[in-house]
Amino acid sequence: MSTQYNTIQGPYDYIRPKSIAHIEHENIRTALAPYIKGARLLELACGSGFYTYDFIAWGASSVLAVDISPVMIEQARQGGSSPVGTTPASVDAQGKVDFLLADCAQAKRYPGGPFDIVFGAWLLNYAPDRKALLDMFRNIAHNLRDGGRFVSITVPPAEIPLESLEAELKVRPPPEGSGGLYYWVNHEVEDGLYFHVKGHTPVGDVDFDCYHLRQSVYEDVAREAGLKGKLSWGKTEVPARWLRGEGEGGASKEELETYREVTNYGVLVIEKEVA
Repeated sequence: MSTQYNTIQGPYDYIRPKSIAHIEHENIRTALAPYIKGARLLELACGSGFYTYDFIAWGASSVLAVDISPVMIEQARQGGSSPVGTTPASVDAQGKVDFLLADCAQAKRYPGGPFDIVFGAWLLNYAPDRKALLDMFRNIAHNLRDGGRFVSITVPPAEIPLESLEAELKVRPPPEGSGGLYYWVNHEVEDGLYFHVKGHTPVGDVDFDCYHLRQSVYEDVAREAGLKGKLSWGKTEVPARWLRGEGEGGASKEELETYREVTNYGVLVIEKEVA
C-alpha cells in the first residue's frame, strides 16, 4: 500500500468538500443503509476520517479504522474530515471507534473480527496487478464474517480502463476536472492502467499515482479470495437536491450533468457466502 498521503493530507482535505465528494458520501450512505444498523464495521484505508464517524451516525455499533499513513490516522483520531461535520463528540465515539496503523494490503486478522461490514474507500485502486489485488481481497475476506458485505468506492467498472479515463478527461477536463482532481495516463499495464491524479489548491498540490484494472480482474480476483456471494456495481448517482441547486460543494449544473453521463467512480458491493 502507498504512503503518498503522508505529504498531501492538507491539500487532499481541502479538495474533499467539493460537490463530487459530498455526492460520493451520499451514495455510500445509500449503499450501506440495508446493512449498517448495529454492524461491527472494519474501515480499510480510513484516511483522515472522511467516513469514520459517520458510520456511527448511520447506525454502526463500532468501527475499527485502519490506514498505512500515520499522518492520516492522526487527523482521523483528532476529529476526522466528515463533509457533513460529524465529529467524535457528536456521535459519542468513545469506546466505539478505534484506530490501527497497518498495511491494508497484507492479510491479517484484526482485533474484534470477523466484522459484519468491511468498507474500503479508494483502496482497490492501489493494487497494480492481480497478485497485489488478491492480497487485498484475501485481507478483506479474512476479516469479513460469513454473510457479511464488502462495500467499496473505487474506480469506475470498465473492461477498457483507458476508454474510461479518456471519457472522464473529455467531459471534465483540467484544471477543474472532477471536484478539483484531474487525471492523466502514466502507461498501460498488463491488467489495466497506471495513472496520475493531480489537483491544485491554495494549501499545496495533490499528487499521487494509482491503478485502474479491468472490471473482470476485480471480479475474478474477489472470487478467488473467497468472496463468492452476490456482487454488484453502482455508479455515481447525483441526488435530486444537487440538480435543484441545493447541494453542497459549489458544482455547476453543467458539471453535475456530466456525472450522469460519465461516472466518476464505482461502488462495489460483494457478499461473503455462508460456508
